[in-house]
Amino acid sequence: AFQARDYRGALKQARQAIVLDPEFWIGHMMRGQALEQLGEHESALEALTIASRFSGQNSKVLSLRAYILAKTGRTDEARAMLRTLETISRAKYVPPYAMALINVGLGQRESAYTWLERAYDARDVHLIYLTVDPKWDSYRADPRFEALIARCGFRRAAGPAPSQ
Repeated sequence: AFQARDYRGALKQARQAIVLDPEFWIGHMMRGQALEQLGEHESALEALTIASRFSGQNSKVLSLRAYILAKTGRTDEARAMLRTLETISRAKYVPPYAMALINVGLGQRESAYTWLERAYDARDVHLIYLTVDPKWDSYRADPRFEALIARCGFRRAAGPAPSQ
């Protein structure tokens, strides 16, 4: 539902998942994502705080929280989360996509592209969300973004048809 941009439907499904298992961190994370898209930023941050607790501070949850903090003008907190993830990355793997997402929230376009390139090099599975996640909408018109999508094999780049 979230990827189809049915945020109310995604919120409903996330709530149902949480009813089934109140400690299901992905349900809380998806609730946070849906709430953010519905403009309910404080509730989204609360949902992500819960998700973080149940997930053992999963980098996906932390990066989404930092993204929302940045988008709502709480850039100091978002930068602190970025530093936290950098510290965590010294001990365990943190997907480059997570760092790219925080940079998107902070409006640091060039840094976001640097991290996206690292994500591509690392074959970061999270790149699959680039084609559907609304957080990347402001990047869609950029030829570098379209080229990355094409390199990932998600769709063919615009241009002349291959010779037969």
